[in-house]
Amino acid sequence: MRAVELKLDLDRHWQKIAKPKTEMFEPENQGLAPDLPAIYDLVALALQTDSTRVATLEIGGSFAASDIGIRKGYHGLSHHGLSHHGKDQDNIKLLVQIELYQMEQFSRFLEKLKSVQEPESDGTLLDSTMVLLGSGMGNANSHTNNDLPIILAGGGFRHGEYKQHPKESSKRIPLCNLYASMLQRFGVETDRFSAGTGTLTGLEWA
Repeated sequence: MRAVELKLDLDRHWQKIAKPKTEMFEPENQGLAPDLPAIYDLVALALQTDSTRVATLEIGGSFAASDIGIRKGYHGLSHHGLSHHGKDQDNIKLLVQIELYQMEQFSRFLEKLKSVQEPESDGTLLDSTMVLLGSGMGNANSHTNNDLPIILAGGGFRHGEYKQHPKESSKRIPLCNLYASMLQRFGVETDRFSAGTGTLTGLEWA
């Protein structure tokens, strides 16, 4: 309770202090699509300055196609709407354009982490940062949650491979096994996470 009181007192203190003048305009929310590069830059900066060691970014289904120039009669159509494409090829083409833009921004984020040299280390910020990109849907059109597309970059793992876990569809491996492996890499002493059955085999450290 005392910690909350101190926080409120500090907030009241700063509310009474005059704000400095600046020639810059206050940034406006332009929508997730145009703001996405800046959001990734802020995450990279927060990691670089050790302001945080964990960051989460959700790119929601409201991601608007029109924000990246996709109109052609589909003005205002969202990523979520296009993901229920009904196997319509025009919808699929627009969906690919949206996801290509998102992957380009993710790639740019990885390159930014890779360009930052860690102090007192031979590695980069990417080497010391586990970056996970994924989706809760393997096929959003039919709402199936198996065969999830997942990318794991950085973190000192050996990369450069596409893996299926497993190839046989009858022998499913929980995604939580990957999370357990990541937790161990993070220094958490655990053999499993949530509904997992252990760690992810074949995931090696560089």
